[in-house]
Amino acid sequence: MSRSLRASEAGIKQIKSAMKQGGFTQEALAKALGISRSVITVLFRGEGIDRANFEELCKFLELDWRDIRGEETGKPLMMTEAKEEEVTVKQVGADRLTAGGDITVTINQIVGNSDKSPEAKDMPKVSIEDLVKLVRERCADDIRERCGTMRVLDMTQPVDLDRIYTDVNIIKDVIGRRRIGYDEVMEVCTREHFDRFLVGTIKERVTGFAAVEEFQKLVVLGKPGAGKTTFMKYLAMSCLGGRFHGELVPIFVTLKAYAEERGQPSLENYILTEFAKRKVSQDVAKQLLDNGRALILLDGLDEVKKEDDRRVKQDIDRFSRDWLKNRFAITCRIAAREYQFEKFTEVEVADFDDGQIETFVNNWFRERDAAKAERMLERLKGNKPVKELAKSPLLLTLLCLVFGERNDFPPKRSELYKEGLEVLMKKWDAKRNIEREIIYKHLSPQNKEDMLGQIAFNTFVNGEYFFRQEDLQRQIKDYICNLPETSADPEALRLDSEAVLKAIEHHHGLLVERARNIYSFSHLTFQEYFAAREIERERHFERLIENISNPRWKEVFYLTAEMLRRSDSFLLLMKDHIDEIFNKNDDLQRFLLWLNRKVYVSSKKYKMVALRAYFAYIAFSLSILKSSVLLTLDSEHSKTLAQSLIFNKAFDKSDTISIACGVDSNFSCDISNNFNLDVNCKTIQESLQIVQMIRNGFINLKIEGQEFFQWFESNGEDWSQSFHQVCLDSLNKSFGFDWQFFPSQLEVFTQYYAANLLLVECMNRSYVSKQVREEIESTMLLPSKK
Repeated sequence: MSRSLRASEAGIKQIKSAMKQGGFTQEALAKALGISRSVITVLFRGEGIDRANFEELCKFLELDWRDIRGEETGKPLMMTEAKEEEVTVKQVGADRLTAGGDITVTINQIVGNSDKSPEAKDMPKVSIEDLVKLVRERCADDIRERCGTMRVLDMTQPVDLDRIYTDVNIIKDVIGRRRIGYDEVMEVCTREHFDRFLVGTIKERVTGFAAVEEFQKLVVLGKPGAGKTTFMKYLAMSCLGGRFHGELVPIFVTLKAYAEERGQPSLENYILTEFAKRKVSQDVAKQLLDNGRALILLDGLDEVKKEDDRRVKQDIDRFSRDWLKNRFAITCRIAAREYQFEKFTEVEVADFDDGQIETFVNNWFRERDAAKAERMLERLKGNKPVKELAKSPLLLTLLCLVFGERNDFPPKRSELYKEGLEVLMKKWDAKRNIEREIIYKHLSPQNKEDMLGQIAFNTFVNGEYFFRQEDLQRQIKDYICNLPETSADPEALRLDSEAVLKAIEHHHGLLVERARNIYSFSHLTFQEYFAAREIERERHFERLIENISNPRWKEVFYLTAEMLRRSDSFLLLMKDHIDEIFNKNDDLQRFLLWLNRKVYVSSKKYKMVALRAYFAYIAFSLSILKSSVLLTLDSEHSKTLAQSLIFNKAFDKSDTISIACGVDSNFSCDISNNFNLDVNCKTIQESLQIVQMIRNGFINLKIEGQEFFQWFESNGEDWSQSFHQVCLDSLNKSFGFDWQFFPSQLEVFTQYYAANLLLVECMNRSYVSKQVREEIESTMLLPSKK
């Protein structure tokens, strides 16, 4: 027969204090524990109660029963107490199917009351639907408290989830498990191709709700900050609000909290205890589970510590088999410790698309400043590298916080990228009190950044956006082998390099498996940032400047210039390299000589470099239009012309060197009047706008590649004749320009102009001395002195 325990006088005071803090009366506590109130009354009189009840009561109030107990009485339970406990235990499964097939339970089971009074015997019975309704009401406040708001990063206060939430999309095939040949992905060599490859190889996307509806048991994988927890919380709130399976009771479990619960309870006991805290007896909870009336949301499997990992996963397996009628969803980061749950389908959270980004931004600023949302979306349209970060919900949140404070993004993108990396590498876990396992003790956070810098630089130099796992591991091994106390054993280094790669993917999401054994940086922006960081730290300026005419390196130039404390030497190297390349081209030198004479006599209101840039822009645009008339019937030349006119961005008016040098919107009209040109400002503007209109028209119509060439061959002559007069006669008359550039010459001039524009933009993004700035501007777009 069980021995009984009694509480000491000090223990009784601790129990009463804990009850007061938890807001429990004796009756409420008894109901929560599924015992009679008389048991607590006996305890408070200093008398003994059943040991099991004593220990359970202390555990419920988060007290150590050993600190509470007085001397053991050694007295057996009174028969009345023993019978009372027996009745409580035997309540489980006491109800049966009625003749109509409905499962019924007594109301005093719902409240966890084992009172045997005559009134209880006469209580009416309720259907399973009524039972669900009553339990949902009991759990509603807890679900709202835990799942109804969102607060991340540096948000000063939580926001309602309903106000900010943006639907996620789900990819049915986990991206990293696709089988794609390396030769296929190596064809990707531009940003545009990179994005198209990632989107084009995804077979099917569905909404998050559709995925949970389709699959009864689901594992939702995703990169760090992909919105997995937010999605689970919104599922719980939607279920509670009747918008998604309102016939179920939502059960939201943070797996980290469950794994670290004192006493290591099973998942079933943990959930039943949580129900008991909401005054729902174990009997009723099991009735719900037995009849498949629960939506069980298990969040953050990757946050479970390694020592608890195996136990937790086995327990989830067991629980999902024991209560198989219910709906289950588990979230976990991609590349976390591998484990396959039987009967579960694995899917992946997709990056945000343009529509989701727009919805999120509008939701974020809706109640604060709707106009700010419009401004931010407009800034994102013109800033593709930053918009790339916005595909991650976590980083989009960061962008909204930054934009909300400044009403703009920082002028230096490198500062924004650095903050984004700090979020992924440090802040995101720290803000949520999550400690990740240290995979490689010799690899500090600084070492990780240095190693990623080497990887980014080496791959970018080789023109690689995707890399074989074996190549990545080799670069990791080459780095970590030089760290102190590193094993020299080749096999140990190989295993360590694999562990480091998986940890960077799992912990930070900076390297991502795009197909089996094929990796890339999660965002091209991060590859460019780390490459620029390596160039700045190791002074690889010559290697960078070799690529000054390669558009693929443009962003790396910008970032390198921004990172330098002082950019004088770097900018002068750029200037010398540009001059060295193009000084050998006689056609270009003759043109620059003509250009300098053309603008020699002018108002002092504008810089001479701005004037030279402006007239160079007009001359190039005019020459392109001239060429369109002469070469329309030559299909090969037509294609070359089309590429120059439609797809080349170097002569986009908003990107000209004139604008970069700080001229205002009245520049062209002012220059027209100053030179007494025989054509009014409106004509000049219209002529230049035609070039832009034609380019934009084709792009907006999505006439690209072979489709455009076919269109051009059929319609090019009519198009040329339509615009010939206004584009040529007025400008020829105004500027005295009679140059005829061939496609090969135009290509050289385009590269020269683009290189100088890049130089000016790098100068504007960095800290440069006044002397060097003036030196560069005074010699830009001038012929050589040879």
